[in-house]
Amino acid sequence: MIQTITSAVNRAVPSEKLASAIQKNRKVHLKGFVGSSPALLLTGFYRKGSTFLYITPTFEKAVSVASDFEQLGCEEVYLFPPTRTKPYNQDKVVDMSVMVQRSEVLEKLNDGKASIIVASADAITEKLVPAEEFHRSSIEIKKGELTDPNNLAEQLTEQGYKPTKFVDEPGEFAIRGGIFDVFPFSGEYPVRLEFFGDEIESIREFDPDSQRSIAFLSKTRLVPNAGHSENEKKESIVAYMPDFTTIVAEDADLIQSHIKEFFNEAEETFSAIDDDTGKPPSFHYLQAEEWDDAIKRFGVITLGSFSSSVKPDSEESVRMLPHPSFNGSFKLLREFISGQTEKGINTLILTDHITQKERFEELLGEPSEEFNYAIVIQNLHEGFILPDESLAVLTDHQIFNRYHRPKIKRKQVRGGISFKELKELNIGDYVVHVDYGIGKFSGFKRIEVRGSVQEAAVVRYKEDSILYVNVSSLHKLQKYSGKEGKEPRITKLGSGEWARKKATTKKKVKDIAKDLIELYAKRKAQTAFKFSPDNAWQTEMEARFEYEETPDQLAAIHAVKNDLESSQPMDRLVCGDVGFGKTEVAVRAAFKAVMDQKQVAILVPTTILADQHHKTFSSRMKDFPVNVEVISRFRSKAEQKQVIEDLKAGKVDILIGTHRLISKDVEFKNLGLLVIDEEQRFGVAVKEKLKAFRATVDVLTLTATPIPRTLQFSLMGARDLSIINTPPRNRQPVFTEIHSFDAGLIRDAIIQETSRGGQVFFIHNRVKTIDEVTSMINELVPDIRVRHAHGQMQPARLEKIISDFYHHKYDVLVSTNIVENGIDISNANTIIINNANQFGLSELHQLRGRVGRSNRKAFCYLITPQISSLTTEARKRLTALEEYSDLGSGFNIAMRDLDIRGAGDILGAEQSGYISDIGFELYTKILNDAVRELKESEFSSLFTAEPATIDLPDTTVEFDLSAYLDSNYVQDSVERLNLYRKLSEASTVVQIEEWENEMTDRFGKLPDSGANLVKAAKLKLFASKLFLTKVTVRAERAWLVCPKNDSKLGSYFYENGYFQKMLNQFQADEDHPCQVVQKNDVVTFVVKNLKNIEEACDYLQNLYHTVSEEVELEV
Repeated sequence: MIQTITSAVNRAVPSEKLASAIQKNRKVHLKGFVGSSPALLLTGFYRKGSTFLYITPTFEKAVSVASDFEQLGCEEVYLFPPTRTKPYNQDKVVDMSVMVQRSEVLEKLNDGKASIIVASADAITEKLVPAEEFHRSSIEIKKGELTDPNNLAEQLTEQGYKPTKFVDEPGEFAIRGGIFDVFPFSGEYPVRLEFFGDEIESIREFDPDSQRSIAFLSKTRLVPNAGHSENEKKESIVAYMPDFTTIVAEDADLIQSHIKEFFNEAEETFSAIDDDTGKPPSFHYLQAEEWDDAIKRFGVITLGSFSSSVKPDSEESVRMLPHPSFNGSFKLLREFISGQTEKGINTLILTDHITQKERFEELLGEPSEEFNYAIVIQNLHEGFILPDESLAVLTDHQIFNRYHRPKIKRKQVRGGISFKELKELNIGDYVVHVDYGIGKFSGFKRIEVRGSVQEAAVVRYKEDSILYVNVSSLHKLQKYSGKEGKEPRITKLGSGEWARKKATTKKKVKDIAKDLIELYAKRKAQTAFKFSPDNAWQTEMEARFEYEETPDQLAAIHAVKNDLESSQPMDRLVCGDVGFGKTEVAVRAAFKAVMDQKQVAILVPTTILADQHHKTFSSRMKDFPVNVEVISRFRSKAEQKQVIEDLKAGKVDILIGTHRLISKDVEFKNLGLLVIDEEQRFGVAVKEKLKAFRATVDVLTLTATPIPRTLQFSLMGARDLSIINTPPRNRQPVFTEIHSFDAGLIRDAIIQETSRGGQVFFIHNRVKTIDEVTSMINELVPDIRVRHAHGQMQPARLEKIISDFYHHKYDVLVSTNIVENGIDISNANTIIINNANQFGLSELHQLRGRVGRSNRKAFCYLITPQISSLTTEARKRLTALEEYSDLGSGFNIAMRDLDIRGAGDILGAEQSGYISDIGFELYTKILNDAVRELKESEFSSLFTAEPATIDLPDTTVEFDLSAYLDSNYVQDSVERLNLYRKLSEASTVVQIEEWENEMTDRFGKLPDSGANLVKAAKLKLFASKLFLTKVTVRAERAWLVCPKNDSKLGSYFYENGYFQKMLNQFQADEDHPCQVVQKNDVVTFVVKNLKNIEEACDYLQNLYHTVSEEVELEV
């Protein structure tokens, strides 16, 4: 079907004349082309071997064009991005993913293959390392060749690479013995070279997060940084283009204008700099005259309005109309298709999703001779109409006026905080030991035990008490996770304080879990109104949703509908980050209830949220006979009285309001659904009233506070839960940049936003100086309306200021981080965060979520002191936010602070205190244990499908060999700690062997002391699976200690036949005589003729497999 469109576009233009002009390097102006038609036209030429440099006025347009070419099957399509660095801005954090993309394009051009390079005007203005130097400096490395690693390190340093301990971003290299890791400025993965002397034995790509090899290569190329030149000149990308290239300029005059503007800005900045050692603008940036000269040797196609800067030799014209506007109206779409069919024009609707295709077919009905249309699975950025070819091409995102998310291959290169780094322990970090409490990790110490050397982690407690933790027990040690910026209280060893804290927490958690499960059980026993399946109006209303539903969102919608259509009352919690589409779940549930003549109450914590929901629900249901009303402080008493009367009479279908909604005088005629937004923000009195509602009507609760994954499982048996983890796919990412404080930048950002009719948040988190900052902004932009707000204001005054901002009575709101809390102002699409380095990552993420809520491009500026003065951690935190510009992208890694808040919100606010006392990880474990115990005891009849479980013991292993990682083998002590922890957490043989492979892959062959760690880990694993509490291997014997008979573990061990089966095996084995010793209710098997730890390990492994086959066990 796409071939039909391509053929129609090619017929509209005399392709042979155009091909001839391209071959002769002539200048051709194509008049009348709109939408995605240029990509459709040029794809044919690319397939015949043409290379194009396609230039657009803006980067956003470049992304869309590149996406079109990729969707049309062009393989060698490369987006050449701008660095987005202001001229001579030395304080800008470099986005490494951009540097990689730019270098990769140059590498591809160096190879001379036919390709399509798509660039914006600002991308081509920034000059590059000369093509000849780039080619000369690229280092080709082949397996088996001889290379001196030291010489290689010197060459890389000259090309802009930096040495580091471990490679995790482009432009870094690291040497560890015979291992040489390097992350090239092109390619998605770093490369590991393994040397034997000067010979390269192997070349492997590896994952920068896990540091593990993922693919073997026979050769690789290390290219220089595209912007780093030792030469006295730089060149534009045009110098890299092969002679047979055709340049395509979309709005050539606008492109030239952008080039001039950028160069002029560079000249102004350069003249204001005192330092005269820097290179002039002509060295770094392209001038308009250079651009004119550079393109003379190529064929040029200009698109758009007639170009005065590129004089065409000929002009080809086509009659083409732009995509019509439908504003999401199916009525207008049907009329359009009927009208086109009458004119003999076929309509093709493009969508990139099968569910959307099915929805269109359901709503439009079968095509016919009078109503001719077809739906094609294809993703192009803009449609068009070709009347002379009897073809109209529409796109679903334009029909619904949605943002189009381009589909484009992008390299995922990160330079921010990784999940690994968040979990990693560093010297000086607070740690939680399960048995001993909170202390500080202070490094390692070698300890000799009976002649064998082992390494132990040193943890300092109160009054300088020291705990040595054996490396095999490091799984008991966790990095402390509490609220960001809040330091924990260090435990006093031997005081009993830690045991008391754990016991108190467990009792509290158990009480809460019990209440939740009881409520769940009571509800399951009741019956409720059974709602009807979806009708045609429901389908049509849902099809008008502005965004494409995410899988999580669809799952939540289906779960809610299933609840409503069942005979049991619903009490479902839908949890999702700001802007992830929870409100749409409520909209569909409410509409479904109204379709069955039921009324809906929507309870919100603030007047502003009531206004917000009223606007959303009214807008979504405006074409249907649904009466949506709001009751709040902002309405007069007379209006409120009328709404209450209409509600009682059944004239109001959906009523939105604050706690006024559940007052005695508010009576519903036929209430069927209650929606509660952010229940945790209501007081105790309101929550008690809500309990009564839950017994009689279906209840849907929404929350923006993320529920940690670790708690989701625990709550499954106590609450119906839907989690929306993914943002709407067609929502624009928020453009995020880090800058040191610059009044000019702040002024420009405010003017840019307000000039397009938008509003600006300026976050300044100090009440003391907020007046001064507001005055500064008033001086910077005197014609723009500015107000300020903070949490210490009277609630009524604060609400009025926020409400006025919501209704656009002023343009800039200077506030503390109060805007973090659920305010949705879709017209505010720029947020400037002052002193961003003082915020936690989760706070910054929440604040940024305030913008980007509409189809407009949104901006977030993180303002800091001099970037060079920031700590490494602060810089990484901000860089992570800058790089993860998509909502929800990669941010589950950094939401620990929100996890804690989420646990507090779901289980009661006081829980946050317990979490701070013992750390999040241990709190989660206690909660999981409490829920499991309740399910196995008091509520066992409710959870009959869930089998009983037993925790494996933390077996102690002792033997006579030295077991540690030598500091010459793994030099970095932090890395050694994390490797020890990883091994101690291994719960399968496969994981232990993976660890062993990782060591060999990353550091070379394991020394004997390291190999002994692997043997000890396997011995511990099988002993633990056999429920043995201790194993000692010494003097050709193994002492296997069984659990005490009076413990839960012992009962399980003896009652399930473990003891007897093991005894039978020992008695049958003549090669390894066994003695049974009993002392103080503890039984020990002493097994003889086990010469070393390997034999002991094999023996236990065989014993485990034999015994476990005979005993049915749920581990």
